[in-house]
Amino acid sequence: MTLPHRLATFSCAFLIMGAVGCSSEQATSSPEASADALAVQEQQPEQTQAQSSKTVEGRASWYGPGFYGRKTTSGEVLKKGTMTAAHSSLPMGTEVKVTRTDTGKSVTVVINDRKPFKPGTVIDLAHGSAVALDIDDDGTGPVQIEVIKQP
Repeated sequence: MTLPHRLATFSCAFLIMGAVGCSSEQATSSPEASADALAVQEQQPEQTQAQSSKTVEGRASWYGPGFYGRKTTSGEVLKKGTMTAAHSSLPMGTEVKVTRTDTGKSVTVVINDRKPFKPGTVIDLAHGSAVALDIDDDGTGPVQIEVIKQP
């Protein structure tokens, strides 16, 4: 490779690195930022945000029987009766209190899976959690979720 060719290659690489460096943003990650992101990302017109930035209201759906034996996003195998849930943005291992707003029943679940975003749905409960909240027969139910502990 000739000297002019090397210089041209080096210049192009330098320009690309400079452009990439100028366009990137640094994200900060903290429990407060994650909770705020939860409230902002999943706020829908039919939902109301509770007073705390760590709580969100919306609908819960559930999943289970067709997925037993499959690995969740965290790598755990989904089993019957688990008190876990899928969420679109909370970190794996986050403990969340889920309260059914029309009955007052609540359970604590651990986030171990991801879900596709559906308007108005704030959490997807594993079947064991849904049974504990009596959401399994209806398919969905109104809930408030509150972040208790993040990993």
